[in-house]
Amino acid sequence: MYEVRGRERIQGERLGRYVVEFSCRWPSEADYLYLVSSFTAFFPGRVELAREGERGRAVVRLWEGIYPYRFASTCGVSFPDEENPLRARLRLWPDSDYAEEFSLATVGVQEFLEASREGRLRSEVVLHDERDPAFISYYLGYTVVRLRAPRGVLSRVLVETRGGTVTPMVKFHSSDWADTFQGVVEGKLESYRFILEAHGERVLYGSNGLGDEEFISPGRIAGVDQPRWFIGAVYYLVFPDSFVRSSKVLERRPRARLGGRLRDITQSLDHIASLGVDAIYLTPIYKALSYHRYDVTDHTAVDECLGSWEDWLELVREAGRRGIRLILDVVAHHVSPCSREFSEALLNPGSPYRSWFRFCGQPSAGEVEALRRFVEGGCRELPRELWGKRPFYESFLCNWLMPKLNYSNQEVVERLVRIAAFWLERGAGGFRVDVGHAIPDQALRFFYEKVKEKCADCVIILEIPKGAGFYPLGVIADSAMNYDLRALLLEFFVHRTMDAARFVEGVKELYASMPVHAAHSMYNLLGSHDTPRIATLCGDRGAQCLRVLYTALFVMPGSPSIYYGDEVGMRGGGDPDNRLPMVWDEEKWDKELLSHIRRLSALRRRLKPLRLGFFSAEALGGEAVKLVRWWEDEEVVVLLSRGPTRAELPLEYVDVESGERVREVALEAYSWRILNRKR
Repeated sequence: MYEVRGRERIQGERLGRYVVEFSCRWPSEADYLYLVSSFTAFFPGRVELAREGERGRAVVRLWEGIYPYRFASTCGVSFPDEENPLRARLRLWPDSDYAEEFSLATVGVQEFLEASREGRLRSEVVLHDERDPAFISYYLGYTVVRLRAPRGVLSRVLVETRGGTVTPMVKFHSSDWADTFQGVVEGKLESYRFILEAHGERVLYGSNGLGDEEFISPGRIAGVDQPRWFIGAVYYLVFPDSFVRSSKVLERRPRARLGGRLRDITQSLDHIASLGVDAIYLTPIYKALSYHRYDVTDHTAVDECLGSWEDWLELVREAGRRGIRLILDVVAHHVSPCSREFSEALLNPGSPYRSWFRFCGQPSAGEVEALRRFVEGGCRELPRELWGKRPFYESFLCNWLMPKLNYSNQEVVERLVRIAAFWLERGAGGFRVDVGHAIPDQALRFFYEKVKEKCADCVIILEIPKGAGFYPLGVIADSAMNYDLRALLLEFFVHRTMDAARFVEGVKELYASMPVHAAHSMYNLLGSHDTPRIATLCGDRGAQCLRVLYTALFVMPGSPSIYYGDEVGMRGGGDPDNRLPMVWDEEKWDKELLSHIRRLSALRRRLKPLRLGFFSAEALGGEAVKLVRWWEDEEVVVLLSRGPTRAELPLEYVDVESGERVREVALEAYSWRILNRKR
């Protein structure tokens, strides 16, 4: 069951998030239990239930919304809330038709809907929390401030400083029950209040809530005061084993090593640099047992199959000479059973490493002995006795080969910090945290703070497959893999399951859910080593669909990423065929796509609004969208269409490619125009 137990009180009558308790009967077969919801990327790990007698409980703090949820262990146990009859069947991933039943928790929505129907303001449903960077953040000389209120009630919102400066805010996003207003104020706000207009009347919203004149003093405002390299950067994702410089062509990818080496990447740096890349994100390069290397045995060693330490240092030097940083994939969530820590924990029950993992269940003597033989033999082939059985320890996706680390143990958190320090000293420019969505926030925050103490300019990117806006980016990481944006792009342009208005509101909701500096640092992607190739997904939509998708990717706020080979139109389905070897035969390249991506990357470097600029968007009918980026005295307008559309512009713009001056544009299916002007 779930119960809304109250609200956080910010000050006076000003209220914050809802305090929500989720609980269930504890299943006899579960040793550990987690809450799985949209705010945990639908994966167990971030929120754990505490066992109290025969029930498990977890208390979370949430903004208003409708939250699908289940209870689950890391292996085998997963169920909706038997005490809550409200349920829905949801398809979670754009690349799969698989759907699952979830219970639904409705938190605060009714209050907003009632206020919206009545058309009047209530203090409890006007929201601004200066402790949350999504509501106020500092970005390169500007303060971005937001306020949320019941939909349709406020006609106008202004933010007023103590010095008397008044700045209008715009209605940036509307959900089914709330409007989000955003204002951009030059300089840092030391104190401010809001002026709200509804039905021709004005009311102040200050430190103590509605009707209060006192100014809000935010204290330290999260943000950035200089343009860090990872704001609006271009990434190139390399899966090292597949990045082999060979003429061999495969139609299917074996789950075995193909022989890619670090030297292959070094030899390919000129090609990568030609794409305008700022950083290469490398999937794991550490000593491991598999070709993908997510079952790490030693995080402080380069896998000998990839090369030597000298090969790594040469890659660092040559990439740096081209202005390219190297971002490493730190496998934070789990290890290999042949890692020193797990093997010692398994073979010696008195080992201090025993508490680094969570052993559970009642394994038979035969299962324990089979795993001992497997580990002592170098983890070469899982014994048949263990096939089809659940591990007697927590693991990633119920996999014997990936024991989950116990992040309630501070030693495990400090281990992660030591790994980061080791690689920073050897030239790494930051980290992508594998399965970051399933690691508790307090552990991620500690890791983030320690990395930033050592290297403020190094980036931390979380893997979050869904719901990145529910994670406190800017506090526990700089960025996250933006699978949410990818889903919206696929649904609008490829699957055509939503119209332009829904697409625009989806993008705006995502942007408004996080601080501006985090939104502009998001790792935006069309594909990765975990998804089908984007050229394959476009299918019958053709080459123009692929080009318009890349145009959208490069003009959205955030940092566009290119998955190796996508720039030349490589194809491939799901894992492992999305990891086919890089195609080096230029006769097989889509050279028009390659040229298009190079032009887009050059435009981002030339036009500051595309890399740094603020963002807005609107629908042009049902088939096209207008994106606006602006920075200082320059504005860029991008028109993206999946169907024939005409657009009239309020001012004259210059087409950035043809130099033509335009005020009216005719768009064909799957076409685009990029325009700019001085403001």
